Amino acid sequence: MKVITKLPALMEQMGIDQKTLSAKTGLSPTTVGKIYRGHFDRIDNHTVTLLCKYFGLKTIADLIDIEWESDDIEGVQI
Repeated sequence: MKVITKLPALMEQMGIDQKTLSAKTGLSPTTVGKIYRGHFDRIDNHTVTLLCKYFGLKTIADLIDIEWESDDIEGVQI
């Protein structure tokens, strides 16, 4: 399974860079950079809430997407 971030597209639509997003949301530049590049293991509720509020998103699916890979087993809960 791959988690795909939509943050680059959202930022491009608003014409902002990572530094600006960090300053406007209060998130650390490291956090913004990791989410932007998709190099994160987890996102906490506070971060999701701030990003959704900033971009006016109604659902987390507007921020990240899950792409199932062929070797993922369907219906198995961990």
